[in-house]
Amino acid sequence: MNNPVPDILTEPIESVPMLELAKEFQHAMLNHELSLNYQPIINLETGLVCGFETLMRWNHPLRGKIYPGVFIPMAEQTGLIAEASKWALKEAIAALKRLENHVGHNENIFMSVNFSPNELSADSFLDEMYNVISASDIRPTQIQLEITCELLSVQTDKAKKTLDICRKTGLRIAVDDYGLGDPNEFFPYMDNFPISCVKIDRDLICDMLAVPEEELLVQNIIIEAKKRKIDVIAEGIENKDEAKKLIELGCKYGQGYYFTRALPERELTSLLLKISGFSEQLK
Repeated sequence: MNNPVPDILTEPIESVPMLELAKEFQHAMLNHELSLNYQPIINLETGLVCGFETLMRWNHPLRGKIYPGVFIPMAEQTGLIAEASKWALKEAIAALKRLENHVGHNENIFMSVNFSPNELSADSFLDEMYNVISASDIRPTQIQLEITCELLSVQTDKAKKTLDICRKTGLRIAVDDYGLGDPNEFFPYMDNFPISCVKIDRDLICDMLAVPEEELLVQNIIIEAKKRKIDVIAEGIENKDEAKKLIELGCKYGQGYYFTRALPERELTSLLLKISGFSEQLK
């Protein structure tokens, strides 16, 4: 296949026309320019890694690293996001199997994969999910679909039907960016949708030590989730004080740079084999 990009690229990525970038993104999917990094999700009670959030990376041979904030919106607007997420799901499952081969089977370890509102509204979504998962011997409970509050607010009926079926098959459902906006809107999501986890947005975690109202909101999210047996993951934990406060408030899971950045697959095995996990950072 001929390379669809010129030999020398000098313009900033922001000035590249969307359709040109989309063509290069299609090329990237076919030519192994995309990869996944994995952000460990930590059990704050034990310090052990219990799962990973998958994060897509694009290393362009000529433009260099292109950030998700650039190519994800492009992929969503051009309809390429469905193909990209299907690839990410397959790769995440394959990575999980390789990890299990190295460290031993652990059915509690899960991979969390992001999906956009457009993907879940597609008629083919459930069939494609079933085909990908059934082709592996990974348990459905080891896959977490990560969606945004936006999906639940703009596609209520369609989302509920799709998520109901996903939950019945054993898949986990996590709501990202939880806690932003009007509490009268996002709190009812716990009752109105079959979610298994809420992920408290990093902005709340960053502000809670300085803003009493934010700490109270984080506490209320944890309390309401526990009442419904919904897991809570705190995102963007950046220091020990934040981690300790979350433990004090009863939050069981967290992720963030305080523990580790998102890592390539080759660095995950040692994390899972580390008996003490991140327990030293939680003392």
